[in-house]
Amino acid sequence: MLIQPFQPHELHFAYCYRVYFRWQTAKNLPCAPLALLDARQMYGLSSPYQIRVLECSSSVTELLTIVSLKPQETISGCASKLKGQVSKWLRNRLQLREPTKLLSRSYFACTIGKSKTRVIERYLDRQGEHHGYGRRLLPPVFVEQYALTAGDEERLAVKHACVIARFHIVLSTCKRLGILGSQEGQRIAAAWQKAQTELHASIIKVSFVPDHVHFALRIHPTVSPADVVVSLMNIAQDAIQDSLVRSGVNRLWEPSAYVGGYGDLASAQLRKYLKKFELI
Repeated sequence: MLIQPFQPHELHFAYCYRVYFRWQTAKNLPCAPLALLDARQMYGLSSPYQIRVLECSSSVTELLTIVSLKPQETISGCASKLKGQVSKWLRNRLQLREPTKLLSRSYFACTIGKSKTRVIERYLDRQGEHHGYGRRLLPPVFVEQYALTAGDEERLAVKHACVIARFHIVLSTCKRLGILGSQEGQRIAAAWQKAQTELHASIIKVSFVPDHVHFALRIHPTVSPADVVVSLMNIAQDAIQDSLVRSGVNRLWEPSAYVGGYGDLASAQLRKYLKKFELI
C-alpha cells in the first residue's frame, strides 16, 4: 500500500493563533510620535501582510500589541514585518530622510488564548474520560507529559528576543476511524520526540484516543505552526504504517487540523492591561 505524504497546500486549518508583542524604543529614548500610534493605524500598517491587529497601546518609549496570525505565519516573521512598518511610520512622522534606529532590536512575544496552560493540560488529561473510555479495563488511550529540559529551552531560544510559543493541536484520523490505540499512541509520540531537534519544536503533552489526538508543544519563533503540523502528520503515518494497512486506509489523518495558541497570559487579561496602559 502506498502511503501518500501530506503537503502543506492541501491542509485546511481551524485556528486561534494570537500573539502578544512588546517593543521598546532604541536605548529606551523617548519618541513622541510613538504615543500616537493606535489600533486603527496599526491595522493599516499590518494589513498588507494579512496580519490582523486586535489591540494596540503605546507610550513614548513602548509599543504593545496583540495580533491574530494565520498558521502559515511565523512569530519572528511577523515581528520583522511589524517593526519595519512601524519604523517607517515613525520616520515619516519625524520627517527623517536617513535610516534611523528608532525601535530596539529586542522584543518580547508570547502566544495567548482564552485558556491558560494549566487548563489546556488538564483538558488533555481528561480526553479518555470525556470520550467514554475511562471505564474500560484496558482503555485505548495514551496520555503522556514531557518535561522541558535545559537542552529544549536552549533549542527554542532566539537571540535578541524572548519568545514563548505554545500551541494546542488537534488531528482527526481519516474518516474518524478508530485507528489509534495505546500502542500506536506510544509509537507516534516516540517518533515525534526523536524529530524534535529537526523540527525546532518540543512536545509538551500528548493525548491519544482512537479517532483523534490532542497535543501541546512549543516551537521556535522562526518556524510556522502549519509547517510543524504537516511534518508531525507525516512522521506519525510512517510510524504506524502496519496499523494503516490493517485498517485498510492509505492515509492516517483527515487533511485538516486545529491550531490554537495558548500561554500563561489569557487574552482577556492582556486586553484589560492594554486598556489600563493607555491611561498611564
